[in-house]
Amino acid sequence: MNKSFILVVAFVTATTLVNGQTSSGNMMVGGAISFGSYSREGGSANDYSSFSFSPSFGYFLSDNLAVGTSLTIYTEREGTGAAKQTSNSFGIGPFVRYYKYTSNENFAFFAQAGLSFAAGKTDPPVGNVTNNNSISFSLFPGAVYFFNPHWALELSITGFQVVSLDPDTDNDNDKITNVNFSINSFSPSLGLRYHF
Repeated sequence: MNKSFILVVAFVTATTLVNGQTSSGNMMVGGAISFGSYSREGGSANDYSSFSFSPSFGYFLSDNLAVGTSLTIYTEREGTGAAKQTSNSFGIGPFVRYYKYTSNENFAFFAQAGLSFAAGKTDPPVGNVTNNNSISFSLFPGAVYFFNPHWALELSITGFQVVSLDPDTDNDNDKITNVNFSINSFSPSLGLRYHF
């Protein structure tokens, strides 16, 4: 057989496999992990640390259209000794994502919309523990590059977000609503996603 023919068949097959990862019935998993910390010495010593873990799972209902769910586990500690405050929260919510391929079969743009419902508590150094909850809606664009049939590198930006926060569920007059719109190419989010 002609070597050129074999290379063309291999290329077409690989391209089809990559594009096929957003086909109906396929699934994807991904997520994010973040950690932050700082400490300051002196008269007002104050330590801070935070950790979040956000796994997500999606299922393709039809070609290029996925629905799924995301979880978020967040913990934060600020202060030292008896002046330490801790906050913990857990969130869950659905999302919808649509892919639009370019002329390069390995590269696509996507748009994602999602809801998140979160509940948590804050334990201050003085006073009572407060319970809080929030509901948020987000809409953001991104781009994805498929290295092979399973792994994809994603780049997304913040976009549009509405957050309704109740910082103390025992107090009826403290709800906060934030509406944010930002397209800032200098603070993107980069991640990997596995398709199967």
